[in-house]
Amino acid sequence: MVALLSVPAEARRQLAKPKVAGRMALAKKPPPPVAPGRDGILLATLPREGKDLTDPHEQRVVKLRERLLAVLHDGPLSRTRVGVQVMQASDGDVLFAHNAAVAFNPASNTKMLTTAAAMSYLGSDFRYHTALYGPAPDSNGVVTGDVVLRGSGDPSLTNTDVAEIARNLARNGITRVDGDLYADGRFHDPSKASGASDPGVGDGAIILNRNTYAVHVRPGDVGHAAVVWVEPRAEVFGVENQATTVTGKKSRLRIDSYRRDDKLIVTVRGRIADTRGEYVDLRRLADGALLAGSVLRAAMGDFGVELTGSVKSGPAPGAALLGEHQSAPLSDVCRISNKPSNNFVAEAIYKTLGGELYGLPGTLAKGTRAVMDYLTAAGLKQGTYKIVNGSGLTHENRITAQDLTHLLRTIFYDLAVSPDFLTSLAIGGIDGTIRNRFMGTDAVGLVRAKTGTLTGVSALSGYVGDKEDVLIFSIFVEGFRHRRTNEVRHAQVRMVEAMLKFLRSDAAGVGGEHAPDVTPDDSESDGDPEATGASTNVSE
Repeated sequence: MVALLSVPAEARRQLAKPKVAGRMALAKKPPPPVAPGRDGILLATLPREGKDLTDPHEQRVVKLRERLLAVLHDGPLSRTRVGVQVMQASDGDVLFAHNAAVAFNPASNTKMLTTAAAMSYLGSDFRYHTALYGPAPDSNGVVTGDVVLRGSGDPSLTNTDVAEIARNLARNGITRVDGDLYADGRFHDPSKASGASDPGVGDGAIILNRNTYAVHVRPGDVGHAAVVWVEPRAEVFGVENQATTVTGKKSRLRIDSYRRDDKLIVTVRGRIADTRGEYVDLRRLADGALLAGSVLRAAMGDFGVELTGSVKSGPAPGAALLGEHQSAPLSDVCRISNKPSNNFVAEAIYKTLGGELYGLPGTLAKGTRAVMDYLTAAGLKQGTYKIVNGSGLTHENRITAQDLTHLLRTIFYDLAVSPDFLTSLAIGGIDGTIRNRFMGTDAVGLVRAKTGTLTGVSALSGYVGDKEDVLIFSIFVEGFRHRRTNEVRHAQVRMVEAMLKFLRSDAAGVGGEHAPDVTPDDSESDGDPEATGASTNVSE
């Protein structure tokens, strides 16, 4: 049984208490921030003065610093820009700092800011709603008139979730809808959504399968057409198949799409070799509303609910709630963002946060305002950081190692957020983007952290330890070539291993034991396979 990093004892005791329903008001403050010290630097992030070196604890601190410096002075970190801070969770004691007040690109470490702010302000139990509205059914279960599907920007919505709405219709005794089904991709205020005059605002309120679909191509009989189909299988898709099956030649496929009324026509041209296996091209939709409406219609048929009209996109009045799906709690959605580092989900949470706090629709600008307000309330000095999106997929975001470790400590002792936030992070050697990074080391199961990778950028920040003995760390590295990425990650693992040795009072020599040479199989790209909305060319 692998031991996992625990939340503070006080937080564990609080878990036994019933949770308060609803979202946390914006006015609710995080735990009191540390007061700014000299030059505006947080006192909690200032390395403390040296103490009595006859004290065994101080001797361990010295050994930790020697080990960390040995990694910094070794390749490849010796040839890069590095910012590091290591802090004791229990008292905020800064054990090691190197360029800790210098701003770095956090890459996907940004997702921690997004998800912590969202769980703090909206509450971990916040849920997205996707629902079908229309006229109330008569005594025979017939709805006479058009119905409309509306959402709230749920990035976790799947085909199964849409089918739940159809199941609810059947469970409520509805057997037929005499009208069209409109898929409305605009945001609506729930208090006004039933009104015929509510036009809605913005776009992207309905997201299905993270707005992706898959085009499958496999060889047929030689000299005949290739076999092409689209998933999910829905009437919204049309296929123009001009691809042929050939022998003795390489595959050359071109996949495009265009809109025709309320259908998306997928075109496949070229050739596929008879010896080639099935090819799958994952593609991005600009808007998932129409697809969701089409999937809902099919699900309605599966549950015995007839729709006499067609599926259309656009708004329509809907007076009565006919069926709905509520998402999993926000804490579960944040887990999708943080563990596999899913950019799409993180950006959706960011926009949701902004829209819920400052008015619909949610936008990047409103999400930035919400996260900046959260960081300021947590005690970070304005002007020391810059955040422009929620996923970190940019070279504009900036934060210092000292600010991030301070924030992670604030979260650690925020009883409303800490348990769910820690659960959302990847566990070293077990899951997420660090499932392989710590394999073969003593840190397996004892690290909860977030990775971050862009061109020439690698970040690793989080917590290491067990039970009450926990260190908080942030390691930023910039300015290396892509071929050095694994070496940089390996150096970060060595630094975390040194922290664990400190916690275990290991008396090994300077530098300690190196972590095993493993190739980290993690990624900071979108958690889905690569999806594109542009034309795709395959040549092999």
